[in-house]
Amino acid sequence: MKFAKECWLALLDTINALMGMPTNGNEKPLGFGGRIPHVPHVPQASQALYLPENPKNPLIFRPPSHDQNRNSGFTCNYTAMGEGWRPCSTNKDRRCWLQGPPGTKKFDIDTDYEHFAPSGITRHYDLDVTEMEIDADGVPNPWGKVFNSSYPGPWIEACWGDEVEITVRNKLQYNGTAIHWHGIRMWNTTEMDGVNAVSQCPIAPGEEFTYKFKTWQYGTSWYHSHYSLQYGDGLLGPLTIHGPSTADYDEPIDPILMTDWNHRSAFMDFQQELEGSVPKMDSILLNGKGNYAGVGRGDNKYSKIFKYGTKYLLRLINTSVDTTFVFSIDHHNLTVITTDFVPIRPYSTDHILVGIGQRYHVIVEAKPLFANDSFVPQANATQYWLRTIPAKNCSNFIIGGTPDERQGIINYHINNTKTPSTERPDFNLFCRDEDVRFLIPHYAWNITATTQYEIDKLGNNPFEVGLEVPQAPDGRPFPCDKFHRWSIGHEPMFLNFSDPTILHLEGDPSTFPHRNVVIDAANYTKDAWVYMLITGMYAEGREKKDVDRTFLPAAHPMHLHGHDFALLQQSSYPLNDTNFKPNFINPPRRDVVLLPAMGFIAIAFKPDNPGAWAFHCHIAWHASGGLALQLLERATDAQSFLDDRPHEKEQINKTCESWKKWYSNPENFWDKKHGQL
Repeated sequence: MKFAKECWLALLDTINALMGMPTNGNEKPLGFGGRIPHVPHVPQASQALYLPENPKNPLIFRPPSHDQNRNSGFTCNYTAMGEGWRPCSTNKDRRCWLQGPPGTKKFDIDTDYEHFAPSGITRHYDLDVTEMEIDADGVPNPWGKVFNSSYPGPWIEACWGDEVEITVRNKLQYNGTAIHWHGIRMWNTTEMDGVNAVSQCPIAPGEEFTYKFKTWQYGTSWYHSHYSLQYGDGLLGPLTIHGPSTADYDEPIDPILMTDWNHRSAFMDFQQELEGSVPKMDSILLNGKGNYAGVGRGDNKYSKIFKYGTKYLLRLINTSVDTTFVFSIDHHNLTVITTDFVPIRPYSTDHILVGIGQRYHVIVEAKPLFANDSFVPQANATQYWLRTIPAKNCSNFIIGGTPDERQGIINYHINNTKTPSTERPDFNLFCRDEDVRFLIPHYAWNITATTQYEIDKLGNNPFEVGLEVPQAPDGRPFPCDKFHRWSIGHEPMFLNFSDPTILHLEGDPSTFPHRNVVIDAANYTKDAWVYMLITGMYAEGREKKDVDRTFLPAAHPMHLHGHDFALLQQSSYPLNDTNFKPNFINPPRRDVVLLPAMGFIAIAFKPDNPGAWAFHCHIAWHASGGLALQLLERATDAQSFLDDRPHEKEQINKTCESWKKWYSNPENFWDKKHGQL
């Protein structure tokens, strides 16, 4: 096997050498004597950019979106598809994924991925959750919590159609945990969503939980703790499901995780949020690296080497606690091809807004812009800044300490150690999402048209996001006359981790504790769609639903579990009786959308995934402060599916028993030994 692979790599090197291209074993930098010369890019037109592990079985191959030069051993394996199937992705056609025998269908960018996927293999991963000091930017954070002793956690990869099994072991001393696989639909497996108090009890210290899911979607996302504010302390990592794309590229670059960062535990700052003083972040990191006020090590800048003329696939993920970013690379255009897990029609831009929890696939061609393009770069430039700029009104950093936006370096010279001197254009930095007019899904949905009047009659529409003071303690550990909490439902969500919704799927939603904010999705369903209106203040011309709720000019990245939703409308203006103008014809789809400050959004999704699903703001302070609700969807079906999986049902019950036992012992609590944080 190893000999065959080495022969294959040697053959590729020979072909590259004959074409005048760098070889795998001896990459040479381009020479620069002024402006970057126009070196024609000679693609290997007839060669699919994958490496068969066994030439006799082409269904075992390295996916094109995995680094072909990395000796990681990761391959797709579709031997279960049978004879006659073969991979069909080339750098001239990334739309194709698997081609079947004559007379059969193929799996490609046109496949209805919500209902059809190829047959892959089962992949097994292990994640150990431990405490570890994290020195990400030159200032150690002693309160770090990590996966497998690394920050960010390991890259979890699968191929479209694979089954994934991930065993999480909690080795923390004072915290439970639960891990959410962000954006994965968990179709008919709500118990695997990883949300404590909704789909499971927390995993108690010393215990483990195995998550299992089928990869119907493809693209890039992240996994993170859903236990209170825990992911802000480091419990997160990238997740990629390899599959087709709506545009062609030559080489992939590993996922880029952009985040804000603090030098203390997020739990330490939470009381500030509850008292009305927004916590301030300290730093910006790219893939766990940064420089705090120049303190960080000199090698701590994210950097990549580009080969002129090559088209690179970038996978952008915002894993922040509180920051929307504007991403750009000086003097380079970006072609956007995916929003969250939804392939879209490609469009070009020089910057892209990435909200918390959002992901984008973009292609950047290694051809810097010159005089006849949008602006003129400096002569002789061979390095360019990669920027993650905090969006105005969607970020909070220490006063006078807004981090440098120049967080990465793109080099066109392998031995260059100079600092770039490039500048960026003066584009709009105000907090917003990408323009909905450009986010056109490749695989179309058409939504049944309805009116604002009809939506208003469904359940509790519109949902009004604001701050309020809970009127009764009902088990909350904080004095209710002191702390303010965010709310989207009838009151701020406050859950009992020991009594998750999944244990009561056959219960009447009206009988759940009020503070659980359980919404029966059936009350919002019309013509096989669930419609929701969410506003940043009460609708103009109407009375407030809750007279004690205060509305602030704050934007909120709203994330729905278990579904992609159609974004019918997104407006920066308050909702009134005349400005509801939804788009029902193939509107944008995603799983995170920004609710503009004082504006509104209208969404719709199919009630085709039975279970209990969270819908919440992804600003960590707001979600933990109550800005969340639960959608109970076809609960009887969800219970039936769970009953058909006795092992998973037993795991849910065992996890709750272990959690209750651990939680019942006060000696396990931090404040018993150290005093409250």
